[in-house]
Amino acid sequence: MTQAVYQWVRNLAVYYIILTALMHIMPNSQYGRYIRYFMGILLILILASPLFNLLHLEERMNELFHKKMLEEEFWQPQWGQMQEEAQAQEYYMQAYEQEVADRIRESLDGILGEACKVLEVRVHMEIEGESGKLCVGAVQIWLSGAENQWMRERVENELGESYEITRERLELFFEEMG
Repeated sequence: MTQAVYQWVRNLAVYYIILTALMHIMPNSQYGRYIRYFMGILLILILASPLFNLLHLEERMNELFHKKMLEEEFWQPQWGQMQEEAQAQEYYMQAYEQEVADRIRESLDGILGEACKVLEVRVHMEIEGESGKLCVGAVQIWLSGAENQWMRERVENELGESYEITRERLELFFEEMG
């Protein structure tokens, strides 16, 4: 805990050193307000970082950012995918499904820890009707150990919050080890 406080204070000190240096090396004061605006936003993020760490918001924001970035890359024409080419679309869809499955596995490994091991994750993506938005159609997850209601609820809540996966689209399988 004290290490986190020291790191936070160190970040604030570095922030003020950089701010002071930028304000002194500016040849013209007309850019000063832009630098103060940008640095003000950065200060807000630095001050809020303990709250982000406490609520684990940083990991969730990173997951959401990565998910949106993958969706954007999927629909970009420079990615080499043309809407008419079903074969190319299928290839990219499988790559996207694998990436989402890997992200879900990492997320579950983090929240379940040593209590349970993720054996396999399969994801099936779908394109929503008229909107054309990519969404999770179905997820199948195999976990080690006996079926546990607490673990089931924990996994359902995590996937519901982070990946917008409803309970109807999620199948959990528990396998006894031994």
